[in-house]
Amino acid sequence: MAPPLVITTDTTLTGPQFSNIVIGADDITLDCAGFDVAPIPGPPAFVDGISMDNKKGITIKNCNVKNWLRGIVLVAFSSVTLENVEIDGSLANGLDTNDGSRVLMVGTFKSNNNGVFGISMQNDVSLTMKQSQAECSGNTAGVQIGLRSSFTMVQDSNIAPQPSTLDAHDNTAFGVTATSNSHLFLFGKTTVKTYNNGSNGITAFSKSAIELDRDATIETYSNTLNGLRVEDSSVNMFSINPVTVPTLKSYNNGKAGVFLGKVAVFDTNEPAITEINDNAGGGLVVDNNSVATVRDAHISGNTYDDHPERNVLVSFGSHVDLVDNDIEGGKVYCDAYIGNYLRGDIWWCTLFERL
Repeated sequence: MAPPLVITTDTTLTGPQFSNIVIGADDITLDCAGFDVAPIPGPPAFVDGISMDNKKGITIKNCNVKNWLRGIVLVAFSSVTLENVEIDGSLANGLDTNDGSRVLMVGTFKSNNNGVFGISMQNDVSLTMKQSQAECSGNTAGVQIGLRSSFTMVQDSNIAPQPSTLDAHDNTAFGVTATSNSHLFLFGKTTVKTYNNGSNGITAFSKSAIELDRDATIETYSNTLNGLRVEDSSVNMFSINPVTVPTLKSYNNGKAGVFLGKVAVFDTNEPAITEINDNAGGGLVVDNNSVATVRDAHISGNTYDDHPERNVLVSFGSHVDLVDNDIEGGKVYCDAYIGNYLRGDIWWCTLFERL
């Protein structure tokens, strides 16, 4: 294989690049001009496509990065702007970011058909999307936000020409996961959609947080397991202006629409839009000392083990506060364990087998 192309000044490709590229200086731009960065067809290339180590002020744009070990790799406090970038067919991760690195996404971004993660964030990484449209599809897993990392989607202004969107779909395992003190934050006209994934659409584990503010939307549907699964973590929907409210929709999933376990917290506030419909493992499932505060939600059509109208299920010492919701059947089902607490419009339980 040809030696890597090491760039130390602004570089624009004039044709396909068959060797890997190493960013060797700060404050430079790599413009692939729409050409592929891909090895010559043959045995797998066990090197990274585009990489940098402790470099700042880098812009990578108009690149199609294909068939490397990892597509684009940032380590050791590197910072990069990605603009109109596509990664495909990596043996491991598509976008791999580590150790305090910073990523700004603008324009389009795709990371598809990779052997492990479409996007992997580990060890205090920050990724921000501004007027960017991202897709992670056909990977083993879509987006992993791990080890104190932060994935932020923001709208620059109310007149921004395009909102930021993230579609994580048709991945073998999960769509989007935040774990180990990590954070997924949506502000303004931003949307995350997770669908047709092989496990959960969205998960939050190990003291992580998902927050939606203003017009932010999460829509998760047709996943094999839960639409949204939260354990030892929290989901909060903030609503100050009734004209700009966050939205959560979870429907047609193989398990619960929203599953809370291991002291999870779920707070829709008011007047957020919450719709949990037609899931096969319960609508809102609150388990193992979790807390749910739900306002103005529409919860209907959910089943559990083929039992109809299992729209809200509470078990094992959990607390639920329900006010002004439209819950089909008007019942909350609890297991037989003492210590499930209800208040609000529905303060009694119908006994149900242990979840």
